[in-house]
Amino acid sequence: MHLFKLTFIYLVAIISCTFLLIMDLPIVVVFLLLFMYVFALTMFPYLNTLFWSNNISKMDRFITKHKTKPVFAYPYAVAHETVTEQKISVQKILSSYKKQDVQHNYRSLLATLDKDFELALVEAKQLQKEPIRSYTIAHIETLLGNFEAAKSLIPNLKKEWMPHAIEGLIAYEQHDFQTFEKEAHAATAKVRGLQKHLLFYSFKEMKARLEAK
Repeated sequence: MHLFKLTFIYLVAIISCTFLLIMDLPIVVVFLLLFMYVFALTMFPYLNTLFWSNNISKMDRFITKHKTKPVFAYPYAVAHETVTEQKISVQKILSSYKKQDVQHNYRSLLATLDKDFELALVEAKQLQKEPIRSYTIAHIETLLGNFEAAKSLIPNLKKEWMPHAIEGLIAYEQHDFQTFEKEAHAATAKVRGLQKHLLFYSFKEMKARLEAK
């Protein structure tokens, strides 16, 4: 967020605080009102894009505006740049976030972008949290052509969009355009936030490749 905009937000908050105190409102009420105001203008746009938004165009504008931040660099690259830029954006995430599962997740992604699926699978199997572990493994097994192995993991995918995303990827690898379209639509319809943005543009690219064949 630009310094001027942030300064303006807090300046308005200070002025509003003075006004509310003059009105003899309880301190707790003043605090809650100011917290809601600052949250709505600073943190909410980030959290909405990350977790809740269902509007692709609005998310895309927000992500484009904040594409220099590591968390938004990869989604921007998926939507608008080449695989080379996607790799660079993943490296930024790996440099910025040292949590073990984050490292294994994005090392797996980087290996996938390099088409080193065996290494990607090794990293994915080191993930600790479900259902992301099973989802990532199923994704890579699909790219390896191990469709039955991927399908065997679908019962572990507890988020509604995940089974459809894997079925869509399997259909893509099998050149089954009709099933791909159905599953891709179902996956993007059942997810919100940054994951919706990623799925939308990933499936858009896959669809273009299928149509070109």
